[in-house]
Amino acid sequence: MKIESLWQALSPLFLPLGWGWGLFMRLRRSLYRRGLLGAYRPRAKVISVGNLTLGGEGKTPLVVWLAHYFRRQGRSVAIVTRGYGGKLRGPVVASRGEGPLFSPEKIGDEAFLLGLKAHVPLLIAKDRVAGIVYAQKEFATEVIILDDGFQHLRVERDLDLVLVAADQDLQQEKVFPAGRLREPLSALFQAQAFLITKTNLVREHPRLYPFLKGFSKPIFRLPYAMGPPYPLESLFSGRGSPAVPLTRQDERGQRPNKDAQEVVAFCGLGRAEGFFSGLRKLGCRLLAEVAFGDHHHYTPKDIKFLVSLRQKYVAPLVTTEKDAVKLRPFVRELVPCYVFPLDPLPGVDFAKFVENSLEISSSG
Repeated sequence: MKIESLWQALSPLFLPLGWGWGLFMRLRRSLYRRGLLGAYRPRAKVISVGNLTLGGEGKTPLVVWLAHYFRRQGRSVAIVTRGYGGKLRGPVVASRGEGPLFSPEKIGDEAFLLGLKAHVPLLIAKDRVAGIVYAQKEFATEVIILDDGFQHLRVERDLDLVLVAADQDLQQEKVFPAGRLREPLSALFQAQAFLITKTNLVREHPRLYPFLKGFSKPIFRLPYAMGPPYPLESLFSGRGSPAVPLTRQDERGQRPNKDAQEVVAFCGLGRAEGFFSGLRKLGCRLLAEVAFGDHHHYTPKDIKFLVSLRQKYVAPLVTTEKDAVKLRPFVRELVPCYVFPLDPLPGVDFAKFVENSLEISSSG
């Protein structure tokens, strides 16, 4: 039995632990809200990108989009992240905007991907306050993007964005370890805006928008675009050039089924169905779907299995950028393997909301 299935089967037994953790998190937020626990106020503007559940909402692509957005405006921007899954505690500069300075094993796969794509200074800091202080001193930062910061209450922020995957039914979730919630739903009152993500990749749950509307916060629907794919090996060469397209799209952005490109798809995401669904909408025919756990660490056994599927179906392997950064030791075995980037498509209304919330403008 897979760990995910075992956890779901045993989750009722964890209800008392979930209640206890939920009570602790409520108390913690209350102490910060009342000023009984102190929070650091940075000189820079701070925008937090976070979520309430255990993952799969698409935070990393949005952090990259925000970094590019502020950079285009001529703002000095830096990203501060914990570096989940990495070995470095920091604070340490993981990128000066020209690519990651450490391996994924040292800073974590998501931080490595941020270093590859964001093109702004990136700091790893288990202590986010120390990381922000470092960023302000080292880079004279005007805007700091706090990656995965919703539960990090020691830092005051100017904008708290909470991402929710479109297919989630938050009302049915319970607090970890009995469910996927990091803290009780009441924490959503502290958010300043909700982003319903991947709205074009998965079917939106009918109860999600009405539920979020009850918190009286701005709500933005955020579609994500996939592609064009590029070879796995080019991710690490720095070229990142698109491959010969695996799909030929029609005027609606979809590929005719009669010409469907056959692929073997795999990923290690919190919500793998969004990736598989996105491939189908591009017109790919998925001969096999392999969903590893979130933040999965690939082993030689995994690679052997994936290669066997490629040989069985005589079709290329395809995966996500988040997974690709962990596959550097196995590039030679996996080729041909293609990587599909995932990019958010915020509207003008969201950009204006961010500007107004941070009290900045494109004119400077």
